[in-house]
Amino acid sequence: MSDAIYDVFLSFSGDDREDGRALAERLRSAGLQVFLDEDGIARRDSLTERIGLAVQGSKTLVAYYSAGYGSRPACQHELMTAFLAAQREGTVRQRILVINPEPGTDHIHPIELADTKFARAQVGVADLAHWIAGTARELEGPIGPPPPSEKHLWPFWLTRHVQGFLGRHRELWHLHTELHASKYPVIRERAYGSFVSLWGSPGSGKTALVANYAWRFRDAFPGGVHWLSLAEADSHPDRLHSVYCGELRRAGRELGMDLGSVPDELLPSTVARTLGKSGEASLWIVDDLPRGCGAKHLAHLVLPSGSGAHTVLVGQDDAFQGHLPVIRVGPLSSDEAAELLDSYRKAQDEVDRKSRKDLVQKLDGNPGPLIALGEHLRNNEGFSSYPSVGGDLAVEGKLRDEVFRGARRVVDLMSTDEIALLAFISRADQYEFPSEVIAAVPSFATVDVAAVLLGLRSHSVAVRDTLWQLDPLVAEAARERHRALGVKAIPQTEVTDFRVEVAKALKKTSGPRKDRRTAAVEASRPRRIVAGISARRRCCRRGPGCSRCTTP
Repeated sequence: MSDAIYDVFLSFSGDDREDGRALAERLRSAGLQVFLDEDGIARRDSLTERIGLAVQGSKTLVAYYSAGYGSRPACQHELMTAFLAAQREGTVRQRILVINPEPGTDHIHPIELADTKFARAQVGVADLAHWIAGTARELEGPIGPPPPSEKHLWPFWLTRHVQGFLGRHRELWHLHTELHASKYPVIRERAYGSFVSLWGSPGSGKTALVANYAWRFRDAFPGGVHWLSLAEADSHPDRLHSVYCGELRRAGRELGMDLGSVPDELLPSTVARTLGKSGEASLWIVDDLPRGCGAKHLAHLVLPSGSGAHTVLVGQDDAFQGHLPVIRVGPLSSDEAAELLDSYRKAQDEVDRKSRKDLVQKLDGNPGPLIALGEHLRNNEGFSSYPSVGGDLAVEGKLRDEVFRGARRVVDLMSTDEIALLAFISRADQYEFPSEVIAAVPSFATVDVAAVLLGLRSHSVAVRDTLWQLDPLVAEAARERHRALGVKAIPQTEVTDFRVEVAKALKKTSGPRKDRRTAAVEASRPRRIVAGISARRRCCRRGPGCSRCTTP
C-alpha cells in the first residue's frame, strides 16, 4: 500500500454495488480520494490485507447498511476493523458514517451506529456526497489500526480460543449491542441492566465466541475482563451461589480486593460497590452454567446494577428467554465452515471442494465436529483426503467418536420421545418440515409433538422460522441411541409418507427460506423487555422529516 491516505472508504455489499459506484464517482468529482474495492486492488495483492490497510488508511468508512449488509462477511470485516480502531480513540460517530436504505433500523449493528445520526439513501447521491465530503474534510489523519494484541497480558486459555477464530460477525455485534443497550434508552428500552444470556449445544463455539468478543472489544472494558466458571456447580441455589462466590472471591483477589471477612451473602454487593467506585466498565463472563438454571437463579449469577459490570451468562440451555436478552450460538455459514476446514487442509481442486461442501452439510456447520474433522485431515495427510474422509467418518472408530462427541452428550440429556423423533427424522433424511406434517405421523399420535419440539429447541437442536429445522448431526447420534435402546422402529411406510407430505408442503411454500444458521440467529434475536412486555423501537418512525435519520 502507498503512503497516500484515502478520504473515504466505501463499504458496500455486492447487491448495492451500483449505488456504491455512483457515490464514488460523485465524491471523486468533489476532489476526494475514495477507496472502492473493485478498483483499488491489484491482482497480485492479498485481498484481506489490502482492504484492511485501506480501511486503516482512510479518514472515514461509509457503510451502506442495507438489509443484506449484515450477512456479508467482507462488509462486516471492514466495519469491525474500523469500529475497533475508532472505539479506542472515541471517534466512532465521526469515523463511521451509515447510509440506511431500509425503512427501519433493526438490521443496524452495533447499537452505537443505530443510535447515531445517519443518512437515508432516498435523499439522493448529491446530498449524500455533500454530507460525506463535509465530514471527511473535518477529520485529521486516518482511522488507524485496531488496538494491538498485547498477548502477554492474556492467559493461555484465552489466547487458545482466540487463535484461528473465523467469522461470527453478526453474533459478535449482537453481543456487543445487547451488553450496551441500556446506554441507549431511545433505541432499546429494557428493564434489566447489562446482562446477556449466550447459549448453544456442546461444540457450537460459545466459549470461543465470548472469548473473541472479550479480546476484540477489550477497550470498551477498561475495568478488565473477568471469567468465572461454574463447572463444579449444580442447579441447587445454595450450591450454585457457593461456587459463584468462590469464583468471585478469586477474581476479587486478582483485582486487589480484600474480601476475606465478607460473608457470601454480602459478597456480590461488596464487589459491585468496589467496582462502582472506579467508574470503569468491566466484563464478567459466567461460563459453564449447570443445566436446570433459570430466572430464579439470576440473583446468584450477576452483580448488582450500577457497578459498571457487564455480564454474559454462558450455558447449554435456553434458560432465560423472556427474562434476559438471549443470543443463540448456532452453526457456521457454509463459507465460514469451508474456511475453517481449509485452515487445516486446503482444498486443492474441484473434487476436494465438492467433497468439502458435502462434509459441511453433513456436519451442519457445527464448529466442534468440523475442528475434529480438520485435525484428522491435517494429521493424516497422505492417508486421508476430502473425498475419502466421508468413508472414514461412517466407520466406528476414533474419528467418528471425536466428531460425534458433542452430539452424543446432547442426546444423553434427552427424553425417549425426543430421541425417537430425531431418529425418525434421521431415517427420513428430512431435517426441515412444517409442524402439522410431523404431528400427523401415526406413531406420534400419543406423543405431545409440540412439547418434544420445544424440548429439542431448548437443547439447541431445533430452530423454527416458518418451518422447523433440526440438527442432522444430533439426529444421527439419536438414531444410534435409538437402535441401542432396542426400541421398535417406526414402520418404513410412515417414513416414506412423511417425506412425500413434506415435499408437498415445501412446494406450496412461497419465497426463499432461510438456512438453519440464519434462522437460528434471527430466532434468537434478543427481545426488548419492558415490564415483561416486548417493546417496539420508538425512534426512526417519523417519516421523511425525522431529524435523527436524515442528512442536514
